[in-house]
Amino acid sequence: MKTRNRKSKTQTRLIVAASETDPNILYATKFWAPDPFIFLERNGKRTLVLSDLEIDRGRKQAKADEFISFNQLEREMQGKSKTAPP
Repeated sequence: MKTRNRKSKTQTRLIVAASETDPNILYATKFWAPDPFIFLERNGKRTLVLSDLEIDRGRKQAKADEFISFNQLEREMQGKSKTAPP
């Protein structure tokens, strides 16, 4: 019986960094950015959370399944509160 060494689909990875300075996030996303962004890989699904300034370029260049606007996420988390979430 042959066994293969495969990455587990249940593995979760979270990286928050700028790909300009962190080769791990650059390798994972193939997206170069000077400012930090969020990379989440869970059950084989790759998600990037990018600023509004980077999201369009990210959709064109990055290797990911889902793209989320950090600014929109922040507004949703803030809700009706007058202060931004920490």
